[in-house]
Amino acid sequence: MMTRQVLDDMLSVGIVPSNPGQIVFDTPSMVRFHVAGDKKGTINGFWRGFSDGIPAGVFGSWKTGQQHTWCAKAIAKMSNDEQAETRRRIEAIRAQREAEQANAQGEVAKAATERFRALPEASADHPYCVRKRIKPHNAKVDGNLLILAIQDWGGAIHSLQTIAPNGSKMMLKGGAKKGYHIHIGGNPAGRLLIAEGYATACSLAMMDPDAEVIAAVDAYNLKAVSQAARERFPEREIVLCADHDPVGIKCATAAAKGIGGLLLVPPEIGQDWNDYALAQGVTK
Repeated sequence: MMTRQVLDDMLSVGIVPSNPGQIVFDTPSMVRFHVAGDKKGTINGFWRGFSDGIPAGVFGSWKTGQQHTWCAKAIAKMSNDEQAETRRRIEAIRAQREAEQANAQGEVAKAATERFRALPEASADHPYCVRKRIKPHNAKVDGNLLILAIQDWGGAIHSLQTIAPNGSKMMLKGGAKKGYHIHIGGNPAGRLLIAEGYATACSLAMMDPDAEVIAAVDAYNLKAVSQAARERFPEREIVLCADHDPVGIKCATAAAKGIGGLLLVPPEIGQDWNDYALAQGVTK
């Protein structure tokens, strides 16, 4: 019965486990699970709950940044002692999740940094670059894969993204992404353009050489990346360069509003800025 209630709450916020049987109580650590609709092989969902006392727990998605609390009893119906105990245990779960995540991400960051620094620079004849007609800004190559550093504004590498010749993309398992970006380059004294993906950002760098350009990896990371940029550059003009689709526009609009930035959207529905550059004949 309790598991059914948790699953119903997950469904209400769009976090649906592909295998509902993974949602169990009283596990020693966080349960990671595949969220229906996410890329095959990913385990972005997380859950941990306890069944004794007043059953409660925490679940969410590392992909979207969501985190939600579930409780079998409404807070308003609890005694003061019950409220205090439930909050204490939920905070303990959250703290454990954050500690486990930070430890795992630290190990991934170390391995990612060593790997990236050891690889050769990518060349413009990589099939993905040829197809997208972009220069491989700050990219390395490992076999037939483009390797991109996910970094902070201090230059520290936290994870990597790989892009295959056919355009399929993968992030390192367990690597940190939230608030970090792929640095394309450009003029550090100019406006800052924040795009979603790598090819889009490379195209923007060609179209606006007076700007500095970064990629947020995906739409869901635009808000955190823009916030990190605003903290770094309190007075700088920052432009959120959305893909022209519902998710892209929604995420970029919220990010722009949150930092007092500008919003730029390609004119055609379905376009990103790489599509626009190709349509305009702007190539490397």
